[in-house]
Amino acid sequence: MNSKKILAVLLSMTMLVGSLAACGGSESASSAAPAPAASAGDAAPAQSDPAPADAVTFTVTADVTGARAPYVDRFAELIAEKTEGRYKADVIAAASLGNASDMAQMLQMGTLDVLMSDDMSMDGVLDGALGFAWLPGLVKDYEEADKYYNNGWIADKLAEIMEQNNLIRISSYCNGFRQVGNIKRPITEMNDLKGLKIRTPSVESIVSFYEKCGALPVMIAGSEVLSALQTGTVDGLDNAVFNYVNQGITDVITQICTINYCYSGGCFIAGPDFWNKLSDEDKEIFRECAQIASDEFTEYFRAETENIQNKGVESGQWEITEPSAEMQAELEKIYQEIWDESYDKYGADIMDPIISGEYKTLS
Repeated sequence: MNSKKILAVLLSMTMLVGSLAACGGSESASSAAPAPAASAGDAAPAQSDPAPADAVTFTVTADVTGARAPYVDRFAELIAEKTEGRYKADVIAAASLGNASDMAQMLQMGTLDVLMSDDMSMDGVLDGALGFAWLPGLVKDYEEADKYYNNGWIADKLAEIMEQNNLIRISSYCNGFRQVGNIKRPITEMNDLKGLKIRTPSVESIVSFYEKCGALPVMIAGSEVLSALQTGTVDGLDNAVFNYVNQGITDVITQICTINYCYSGGCFIAGPDFWNKLSDEDKEIFRECAQIASDEFTEYFRAETENIQNKGVESGQWEITEPSAEMQAELEKIYQEIWDESYDKYGADIMDPIISGEYKTLS
């Protein structure tokens, strides 16, 4: 085991002792997902079978607790199976090594080998370079998300920028559409948004979107949303419905508009020190296993989102609305404005295909 691997193991052990409670405040966590069921013919989990004496051990973790952790285990299981034990994952407890930025830096330094994280969290260490991917209006539904983001031009650009910054993006999964939930009134027209105090993340394009809609963006931590709703500090929030459970607001929010204005994804990411030691054949195996685990997580994420919505409506807690045709037309104009305003930030290579719509034909 080389010095970098020793450092990684020592660091993870130290942080595990010092942090018995994992960091659960990320917006991308939800209630713990059920462990993915192994399909017929799958091998037992990697941890249950002794690895060959010469097996290569690599470290892997997730950046948040909750729903993602079982899919890191699934990835580890698949790697052990498809490499016939040549590679064995040392699965580190989710969120035990710090926040997403900490772990991205560990990947870059070679003290962590593989990470499961969402793209917005990775953007925090890349000075906003990935933010073009969730500009408002790029995709309108899951079909377009899969075509343009998860498997198309957007994913390719994300991978290109991440690789330039010593992060190897090896899969894509769904992190959902951001919707607007509130406790004041149904939203079907632009006027319904005006004056509402909406909690948003501190993402420039998201803040700009709500300002242009006439709402009042309020940037507070996700962990503070429940108390902010209860005290009237905010009237609503911008987030994926999947995350409402984790934030403890399912019994507080009464209105949700499925505005579908902003989609983002996530991925398994490898550190270049580890990745560059793999043969081309093994790189392909790692990509395949990461994508299988990602696809299974995507299936769970979308099914659970629908389940949460159905329960909210059936219980009488939620009313779910959609933008009217008139509101949708106004939203399209706002999307175009934000794209034009983003030109200098992201440059012609990215913004010309977006503004022209060519990103769709390139996917």
